[in-house]
Formats: sequence, C-alpha cells, structure tokens
Amino acid sequence: MSNTNLPGQPGRARGRGRARALAAESELPPTGAAAATAAQQAVGSQSLILGAGGTATTAERPVRPAPLLMQTPRGRGIEQIQSGMAQMRIGEGGRSRGRGLTAEAPTMVLKPIGLEKRGTNGEPISLIANYVRLLASPQWTLFQYHIEFVPNEIESRRMKRELLVQHRGILRDVAFDGQQLFSFEDFGEEKEVTSRHPVSAQDIRIILRKVGTNAPESPQFFHLANLVVRKLLEMAGLKLIGRNYYQFDRKIELPHYRLTLYPGFITNVNIFEGQLMINVDLSHKVLNNVSVYQRLQDIFNQTQGDYVRAQDQAAREMVGQIVMTTYNNRTYRVDEIAWDKDPKFLFKKRDGTEIPLTQYYLERYQHKIQDEGQPLLISRPSKRDRRAGVTGPILLIPELCRETGTCISDAMRSDFGFMKEFASHTHIDPNTRYLRLQEFIADLNGNMEAQKELSKWQIQLDENLIEFQGRILDREQIHYADKSINYKTEEADWSRDGRSLKHISAKKLSNWIVLYTGKDAGTTEGFIEALNQVCTPFGMHLEYPEMIQLQNDRPESYLNALNTKVRINTDMVVCVLPNNRKDRYDALKKYLCLDVGVPSQMVLTKTLTKRNQLMSVATKIGIQMNAKLGGEIWGVTIPSKGLMVVGMDSYHEKRGPSVGAFVASINPGCTRFYSRVIYQKTTQELVDGITLCLRDSLQEYYKANSTLPDKIIIYRDGVGDGQLPVVAEQELPQILETMPKIMPDYDPKLAMVIVKKRGTSRFFAKNHRQLFNPPPGTIIDHTVTNVNWYDFYLISQCARQGTVAPTHFNVIWDRTSLKVDHMQRLTHKMCHMYYNWPGTIRVPAVCQYAHKLAYLVGQSLHQDFNRNLSDKLFYL
Repeated sequence: MSNTNLPGQPGRARGRGRARALAAESELPPTGAAAATAAQQAVGSQSLILGAGGTATTAERPVRPAPLLMQTPRGRGIEQIQSGMAQMRIGEGGRSRGRGLTAEAPTMVLKPIGLEKRGTNGEPISLIANYVRLLASPQWTLFQYHIEFVPNEIESRRMKRELLVQHRGILRDVAFDGQQLFSFEDFGEEKEVTSRHPVSAQDIRIILRKVGTNAPESPQFFHLANLVVRKLLEMAGLKLIGRNYYQFDRKIELPHYRLTLYPGFITNVNIFEGQLMINVDLSHKVLNNVSVYQRLQDIFNQTQGDYVRAQDQAAREMVGQIVMTTYNNRTYRVDEIAWDKDPKFLFKKRDGTEIPLTQYYLERYQHKIQDEGQPLLISRPSKRDRRAGVTGPILLIPELCRETGTCISDAMRSDFGFMKEFASHTHIDPNTRYLRLQEFIADLNGNMEAQKELSKWQIQLDENLIEFQGRILDREQIHYADKSINYKTEEADWSRDGRSLKHISAKKLSNWIVLYTGKDAGTTEGFIEALNQVCTPFGMHLEYPEMIQLQNDRPESYLNALNTKVRINTDMVVCVLPNNRKDRYDALKKYLCLDVGVPSQMVLTKTLTKRNQLMSVATKIGIQMNAKLGGEIWGVTIPSKGLMVVGMDSYHEKRGPSVGAFVASINPGCTRFYSRVIYQKTTQELVDGITLCLRDSLQEYYKANSTLPDKIIIYRDGVGDGQLPVVAEQELPQILETMPKIMPDYDPKLAMVIVKKRGTSRFFAKNHRQLFNPPPGTIIDHTVTNVNWYDFYLISQCARQGTVAPTHFNVIWDRTSLKVDHMQRLTHKMCHMYYNWPGTIRVPAVCQYAHKLAYLVGQSLHQDFNRNLSDKLFYL
C-alpha cells in the first residue's frame, strides 16, 4: 500500500455505527461496536512497544476489610493442599499476550461456616459435566527458579524455550512459563549458562536463581497443573491462539466468506469440592483470510480516492476489532490507526539503539514488509500488560494481522445461509459435544509423549467425564389478572397461552402519537388496527392515535414533528421506521428519553410486513408497550411479601466512563420496577452511585407500600472473579451503611448474589445412551461447585439449538435467613419475570432489565435519562 493510497493525514476513529433490525418482540437499538473516537495524539518513540507481546445487625455488618475473606483459588484443595491456600494468587487477565501464568489469585469470599449449601427440593436427574478428574498421589520435590536473560531483549516464550533447550542435558525442566522454571533437579542457589541466539548468533546469558522448593501439597501445584495440561495440548499437536489451543489440522474453510474456523479447547485445572479436575470445553476461533492491509485497500478502493472518508470508514470498521498477528498467533485489540506512521518508523530498543520496524520484523521474525507506506495499527496495553510493565502502545503492521473474534460482518449476520452454515459448526448439540470431549480425553490418554509427561508428576487422567446427580425444580405457575397457567417444563414458554389473557395491570393509551412516512401509510394503518385488536384482551384501552405522516425519513423530519406535537399529557410515541439507521434511532431516543421523558416504541417497516405475522408481531409489541407505560403483565408467587429484588449490570465504554444500571422491584409481587443509571470512572464513583440508587429505590418502595422492605436481595451481574474483592470490600459495606440513613433503626436482611454468565461449565442430561440438554429448572450445587463458596448453577432457559449454558450464582453475603432451597427457588422464580419474553431467561429479570438499560444509555443516550421514566420499563 503506497503513500499515494494512504496519505499520512490524521483520521478520526468514530467507532462503528451500524444498526441491527429492530425485532418486534424486543426493541433494540442498532448493534455494532459502540461509537468510539480515537483521539489524535503524538506518540513518542520511547513509549512505543512492538506487537511482539513481550514487553445483618450492626455487629454483623462487614467493615473494611470485607467480610470473611481468604486468598484462595476457585475451590478447596485436596486435603494436603488446604494448608497452603492462603498464600496463593492466580492472576485474572483479559486477552493473553502469551501463555505464561502468574501465581496470583483474586481474593475470594467464603461461605458462612457450617452452611450446608446443597438443597433437597426437586426431582433428581442424572447428569454428566465437562470435567475430568486428575488422579494423583504424587511424592516429589520440585525446585522453582526465576530466569533472567541477558541482554534482556528476549520477549517470545518460544524463543526463550529454544535457548533453554540448548542445555537440555543440564537444565532438565518439567515446566516453564516464560519467567519461572520448575525442575526436579537442584541446580543450587544460582546457576548461569550461555546460549547462542538462533537468529542473530548473539551470546545470551541465562541466569537461574532459586526462589522456592515445592511439595505436591504446595499451592504452586495449581499453577503447575495448568502448565502441564497446556504442555499436553502442545504434545497433542494443538497450537496456541490468544488464550486457548486449537487444532490447525482440523480447520474448517468457509471460502465463500473468506473465513477459516479453527476448532479447539478451553481448559482450566482447579480443585472442585475436594477433587482435582480439568474443566474442558470446546472453543472455536474465527480468522479472516484477508489481511487487515487488504481490508484497508478495499475500503480505499470503494471510496474512489476520497481519503478523508476512507480513513473515517476504516476507523469505524477496524477500531475495537481483535486482530491476530500471523508471526506469533497473539491477539490484540485495535485502539487506533496511526495514519501518520508507517513501517519505516524508528523505535528505541532496550539497549538504546534505534531501528526501523521493517528491520525489526526481518531480523526477529524473518518477515519482509512488502509495503513500507502502509499505516500502523496501535493497541494500547491491557491490564495484564501493564502489570507486566508494558506502559506504551503496541505497534502492529496491517499486512501481518488478520481479524479474529468479531470478524463476522453485519452483512454476514443478515445472511441466513451463512449463519446456518456457521451455526452447524459452532452450535454443537450435547451428544456431539460429549463425543468430542471424550475423544479429547482418549487422545491424551493414548499419546505416549503425554503419558510420559504425566508420569513425571505421578498423576493420571481419568478416562471419562464426571457423572453425578442434579435436581429439577418444580415449574412455576404464571399468574395473570383473570387466570393462572402452567407451562410445559421442557419448553418454559407460555406465549401461546398468555396472548389472550388479561394483564395484572393494564394501562390506558389516551393520548399517543404515531409517526410514519408516506410510503408506509397503509402498513401503519394495518398495524394500528391489529394493535387495537390484540390489546383488548390484555385489558388495555387504546384511543385512536394522532397520525403524523412525514414527507421523508430524515432524522430532522421526525424531530421537528415531535417537537411540535409532543405535549405534557402525551402517553407514548410510536415511530414506524423504514430502516435501522443508528443516527436517527439515537436522535429519537435522546429527544424522547432525555428532553421530554415520554415512553417510545420504534418499529421497522419490514417487521410489520412479514407475511401472515402481523397479529403475532402486534401482540408482542402490545405487551411491550404496556410494560413501557408502567403496566404489570404477569407474575409468579412470591412467598416473602416484604421483599425487594435488585439487579445491577454495566456497559463499558471504549473511552470515557462506564454506565452502571440499577433496577429494583418496588412492590410485594416484584412486578413493578424502579430504574436508575450510574456514570462511573472510578470504583468510588460506582460505590457512591449504588448508594444513591438504593436510597431512591427504597423511597419509591415506601411511597408504593407505606413501608420499607424486610429483605433485599441484590443480583450483581457483570462481575468477574477478580472483581469480587471490590464488591465485598467497597460496595457491600456502603450498602449496609446506607440503611439506617433511610429511616432510624432500619436494618433489613440483605443478601448479595454474584451472577456469572460467561462460564465454561456444560451439563448433559443422561437417559440410557442418549444425551440431551437438562430441562429448565435444573440445579447443580455440588461436585463441580466451590467448596469455599455458597454457590450453585442454574439452567433456567430452554435451548433449542446447541448445548445449553448454565448460569453460575455465588451468594457472597446472606443475612436473609432464607434456606438454601428458598434462595435457589427465588432465583428461578425471578427468571420468569422478563416482560420482553413470555418464557424463562438465563438470569433474574432485574439483571436483564439492568442490562437493557445500561446498553441503551451507553449506546444511544450517553446521558442520564429523564426521571419521569424511572418507574417505567421504557428501555425494553
């Protein structure tokens, strides 16, 4: 790519603003990566690092530090290991720049002493989980050494390994993570050897310093066990991409779409309920066969020489994407495109000398850069990089990068044929998944090299996935105003039964406005008629709306009409949109949610013109509109009448503050909700915001019920294991301190539950020789849970394709006196209360409401919404 094609002009990276079709059953803002502005800034040569990846009662209330805490990995060790747990820390990180581990663990919150976390209610069900036992009775002493390479310019773990192998007769290691070497041989307190660099022929000094001696009961065994398993994967022929290993020899080509799909495995060794096991699941890595360089060329060709527009489009499409470098299979996030830099850019090496990138890649990776005029990609260091001392941005060469992760375009997603073919490879049914995992175990057990490695450690890999029993909770009755219904347990869906039943609280639409363009006049009239028909059984009374026909579909046409027609008594605005332009959607939502505080419904024309589906679409929209007006659709039996349920989730901006959403129930039936958002740049801002949100929610609860709740259960979504200390040490104490400030002597019984959706645990129901997804309501609270946590897995949803994904719940604080069965049952009940879907969902409804609110504010509003909407689900 020459300088004439890509001039060194500064370009603005505004992020991607593509829109997704607004589904009738769930009004969503357009998708695509959030809009992001890549600020132009001069980057000094000394700060640049190359893309090589190297560089209760009052007495019970917790006070800082938090409630009972312990430094421990996920799960208790086998009995010999327990004594060393408090010393171990295993690092939590984002994308991996390599595969070395640090022995650093998040602080975990323990369950109350003596609590029996296993419930008893429900029917038993035979299950298989994607866990494999490691059978071990080791008797060895392992010496641990820190390794220093001089000169300190060796960044690649593979290169470090090559230098060590030159002394295989002396340095007989059993594990090496890039920084530490573990060996059964005692080399003394310090040992030095010299190796020759295989590329530069430079002499490299290798200095080993003993830092520890480990027995099998040492906490380091967890760290080592993960290293051993990764070594086994390499022996089995798998290759590392990012954080996981993939089978390059089984790659799947999708030539029509210029994509390659690599199957692989995610592994995690830990101790679960007293047993050392590997959690293993299937993974797929999508790689674009076209380099980022060619992508940029295509964009510039499409814009026909308009460099400013080309740069803008390239930034929208590339900023925020994950790319893989072809020379070392590492992944990076593109944060900026440096149009004013090229591969001739000089950077300063650690020894103080300066060389151009072209020379660096030729000497280090034997890659000759073809186009010295192409721009550079910039990736800012992740938290993991910063912990490793990498502070400056990382430079990447476009022709050496391939898109991965999110390289499926919006056009592909709208291509039914592609999505069907793609799903056939990635959405794997329980039987196929089980067979592939069993094949994985058999391959390792049948690999002589792998068995030799395991024998060093005196451990064995079990031959089968673990089996045990779970429980199926009783199904819930769904209560409407005039009737209660029972759904089929295996489907967990009552849409057919509920479409003609009266809502618990149906709102009246007296003054509402419908906006549409002239070409959609007939479609809009038909929609209003259908809406009136389906809303009558709901108990909703609809007056005929004020119909406003627009001359065109420009955003300003809609906004001018709204500015003229919306009044203080307007109940709702419905906009029929010809397409899903993000700028128009954002403009309308900003005006209606920020300026005037009126609930709104956006509907795409193509949604209303689906053949023979108008009544079904109108039914879903009618339910949604009633919820947006503050209506109550259905309910479930809530035994505790003085209960408030809270859901919290976050939306993280690429730049700027994150958005935290807070949604709380404000009536005994948990069918009405109060919503707030928090803008946060620091942890303290989040904690202060939560305190204010809880105070206002309790005030709303008091207004509605003339009393305050006796119990408050907070479901906290969007928290990883590494963030548990922040929740326990900062959020929880301030929440407890807030209670007496609401009313003197007010001391409700509080519980906080961490909700985790992105786990790798999978469960298969067993029926003779056939495996299938466990039915909704399945609970798993033993064998594969954490012995030190009050936690459980719940499968609350029905998966009609692929393998169902359970949700992990960790109760980190509980003074409600609810029995374990009651806590599990209440969690399942709340998964029935999401008004956008007449069926169960993966998480408690308050968490999904919080997710929707945070997404709307983060994607479209970018400000706090009008308080008139706080008691309405306006964001559905």
